[in-house]
Amino acid sequence: MAIDSEAGQAAPLVVAEAARSEDAITVEVAGDIDISTSPRLRAELFELVAHGPGTAVVDMTGVGFCDSSGLSVLVQLNRQCQESGIDLSFAPSKVVRRAIELTGLLPTLKMAGD
Repeated sequence: MAIDSEAGQAAPLVVAEAARSEDAITVEVAGDIDISTSPRLRAELFELVAHGPGTAVVDMTGVGFCDSSGLSVLVQLNRQCQESGIDLSFAPSKVVRRAIELTGLLPTLKMAGD
């Protein structure tokens, strides 16, 4: 868990719809993703893409920490979007991209701009 050195606490998780059109949605995720926040992340991401946009981007550039439970959510979301015909991509922070690379998920998860 990433700790805010001034407050001594993990950065709170924020999941918010940043933009939506008829065919696309962009969701911004910020804060720390760990075993305590990943269930909420999963619920909120699945809810936001449940209405079937053609394209979805999850902007994670504001994420300071992501453990394996968070990566599991990304893989589950990716699978759900594939089954629903949604073109999903992620815009990761350096921390999230490194975690994806280290776990061998880079070929599985589409990165925005790649």
